[in-house]
Amino acid sequence: MMKTFSTLIILTLMQFQGLAQFDTLALKSIEGITDKMIELISGDIGEERNWDEYRNLFLPTAQKLSTGKSKDGKTRVRVNNLEEFVRNVGPLYARDGFEEYSIGLTVNEFNGIATAFQSYYCKNLLGTYEKRGVNTYQLVYMDDRWWIANTLFVAESDEVKLPNKYLFEEYQIEDK
Repeated sequence: MMKTFSTLIILTLMQFQGLAQFDTLALKSIEGITDKMIELISGDIGEERNWDEYRNLFLPTAQKLSTGKSKDGKTRVRVNNLEEFVRNVGPLYARDGFEEYSIGLTVNEFNGIATAFQSYYCKNLLGTYEKRGVNTYQLVYMDDRWWIANTLFVAESDEVKLPNKYLFEEYQIEDK
């Protein structure tokens, strides 16, 4: 009985130790949680990402959507739940390396819900992919922290560039 009890305590402490490693300060603000999301997918070639900490940013029912144009010019939307995203896209980040950072943030918040437009710059570390675009977040404040309910992102194109109103001043382009 004592051995079982000791094992249970050790397992419980290990579980709390794992949770303590997560950056809980980032979850207290919209800027913190949106920056943490792109920080967690960024890393060197061969570097495994902390998918448990990544999952901790989201509600369990969260979806990750992306939109863009197909080769025939039609708009397409891809929808993944969190586990599909980690399984399908996650290995590419480690294989090719990936860097993403925020170049703008616009937030609308009311009574515990928020929508954030986070303009981004990203690239793989092989030098074969480089984009700017917008991550949109639906967020909810509950249990003394922010949770990501859903994300939707779209890259800019030659036809549609990021407007300056969605960019931090140092990334804005002078109007001609």
